[in-house]
Amino acid sequence: MFPTLFKSGSFELPSFGLLMVIAFFSGLYIAQKRAPRFGLTSEDVIDSFLPMLFAGVLGARVVFIAQEWGYYKDHMSELLTLRFQGLTSFGGILFGLIACMIWCKRKGFSFPLYGDLIAPAFLLGHAIGRIGCFLNGCCFGGVCPPNFPLGVKFVGQELLHHPAQLYDTAMNLAGFALLLAYEKRPHSPGQTFGLMFILHGMARFIYEFWRAGSVEDVALGKASSTYMGSLPITEAQVAALVLVVIGAVLMAVFGRKGMVQQELRTA
Repeated sequence: MFPTLFKSGSFELPSFGLLMVIAFFSGLYIAQKRAPRFGLTSEDVIDSFLPMLFAGVLGARVVFIAQEWGYYKDHMSELLTLRFQGLTSFGGILFGLIACMIWCKRKGFSFPLYGDLIAPAFLLGHAIGRIGCFLNGCCFGGVCPPNFPLGVKFVGQELLHHPAQLYDTAMNLAGFALLLAYEKRPHSPGQTFGLMFILHGMARFIYEFWRAGSVEDVALGKASSTYMGSLPITEAQVAALVLVVIGAVLMAVFGRKGMVQQELRTA
């Protein structure tokens, strides 16, 4: 693994942090290229992405701390950090979505159509971000069968593990392609946004089977995800199912409004 890509004296360039930056600007680029089709300018996209970025990072950190409060209540000095460590994507999605809704309300933009605009950018950014997880050596999968060709030895692990981060990258890239193909078919504003939640939720649900590994992996401390007590499902899978349900509801609600062309900027 390469958790640190470059080091000079006290300066270190963490791979995860760099890939997160690349993920953000890749998503921004895609959104800017798509903006004219939705009646927006590149400046509008930048103006909207900045609050979503800050809210997303804050949410990812706040929700992670809430999940791991049993640890942080005894390590209060570690609550604040400028490093890209201790984040959860679900918190980032939640806070970023709230920031997006507030921005659309303030600027007078249609939220469903704006969601359609950024949906492919989100999946692409997430796919790139998972590569950062792989390089950092976190969020790995369960122990591989002997001689498994894709097995990777992560730092601190004696056995080969599934590179589950890259599996998640592949699934979200497939989702990115599916969204672009779906857009070419007749649909109501907001349905692409809903489909994004379904595809991302399904990818995360499947990814967790690799990430959590087997019950034996958990007992040996080899898993990087947490099961819901004695249930054969992880906490992240529950959240992923919630995303799928949200996406299905959005597609159904927006679908009832018919295939009507709408202007992005509301009256």
